[in-house]
Amino acid sequence: MTNETMLSEQIKDSLEQSLQAPEEEVTYLNVMQSLVEDKADKYIRMAGGCTCPRCRIDVIALTLSKLPSKYVVVQKSDTVPMLTVYENRYSTLLISELMSACEKVKAHPRHDTDGDKPRGIAFIR
Repeated sequence: MTNETMLSEQIKDSLEQSLQAPEEEVTYLNVMQSLVEDKADKYIRMAGGCTCPRCRIDVIALTLSKLPSKYVVVQKSDTVPMLTVYENRYSTLLISELMSACEKVKAHPRHDTDGDKPRGIAFIR
């Protein structure tokens, strides 16, 4: 058997093994979105804001519009450790923007009040 044939067989065996190995599931994740969604309810309550679905979504959207997006590709099993790393790194900025958004939405709620129609799409700058 020549060196070329042996090498070809080794490559073939390696490819077969890698095809039989279970694939690791990976996903993409916007770390900031996950962190904001996770913390929104706590900070809305702390600010004394309305917890209706519309106000909650407004707080999340306003907060995310002020934060940098941080997309990462991770194995599904590594999602929580990755979130912890970014939470520690951006904690101050995240809380500051969340509280600011809570106060703005609290001052200018856009949900249905007294039978009025909900107000349209807009961001409070």
